[in-house]
Amino acid sequence: MPMDKNLVEQARSADVIDFLQKHCGFTFTANRGSYRCEQHPSLAVKGDRLSFYWHSKGVGGYGVLDYLTEVEGMQFRQAVEVVAGTTPTTAPTQPHFGNAQRDNPKILKLPARKGMPLRLYYYLCKKRGIDGDIVSKLIQEKKIYEDPHGNVVFVGHDEQGKPRFASVRGTYTDKGFRWDCAGSDKRYGFNMAACAPSGRLYVFESPIDAMSHATLAILEYGDRTAWEHNRRLSLAGTSDSALPFFLNQHTAVRELVFCLDNDGPGREAADAMARKYAGKGYTAHVEPPRGKDYNEDLAAFLTARTRPERTRKDLIV
Repeated sequence: MPMDKNLVEQARSADVIDFLQKHCGFTFTANRGSYRCEQHPSLAVKGDRLSFYWHSKGVGGYGVLDYLTEVEGMQFRQAVEVVAGTTPTTAPTQPHFGNAQRDNPKILKLPARKGMPLRLYYYLCKKRGIDGDIVSKLIQEKKIYEDPHGNVVFVGHDEQGKPRFASVRGTYTDKGFRWDCAGSDKRYGFNMAACAPSGRLYVFESPIDAMSHATLAILEYGDRTAWEHNRRLSLAGTSDSALPFFLNQHTAVRELVFCLDNDGPGREAADAMARKYAGKGYTAHVEPPRGKDYNEDLAAFLTARTRPERTRKDLIV
């Protein structure tokens, strides 16, 4: 099916700096008519805010579409849809009729699967510090996999085990670009099951934070199975859309621990959810990370653990 030419032109003219600031968390400093990325100094954007070149990678281009296809490895059509989807005028509207979603269920379009997930292991274990056994089990359960471009795909399933939601994370930058696959239904979130019936559920904004929290359980308790004692759910943001379905499917859960990001939106959403579900009869409380999120906490823990101990001799000047 041919793409809408107006949609393509709109995507081509999108401001590169605005896009990377909003969706990758990058910040830029103006310098002599061009812009330098503060997180990645070798990434430069010209004064037109469209032409870019990433010197350390030897990759450059014109516009957001080139960035997504050349740096993040997206297909052209997918890149256009991602850029267009960030524009308020193209945001999906709510159905006018209560049965619209039931009569017209979303059809999830999953990315292809790569045979050997080497990039996935490198990104999650080496760069993010997540325990390899956790990653292996989630691969076996078909909850994560690597696509042909080296991106990580996180999958949420319905009650029959059918994939109904998927989010993709780029792995070639420290703050990889993220997007939801076409047809994703956010009622079905990525989750990590417990090895035995558990009454406690930890709730996060992202799959990586859920996996980081699980890794911290292993490190803090010195028990390889500690992470499997409780369930974990990713909301894919700060909306609780995925929580009602999960609770309906896991009626033994009576305690909710909200572990959303330690920033304004995360704290506000966590507090609101705690009040909401406490009103529904659940034991609900908030456990924000010490840093911005639980992956940052995991990185800090690993850094502290590998830092050499200072002896009394070291302290003598």
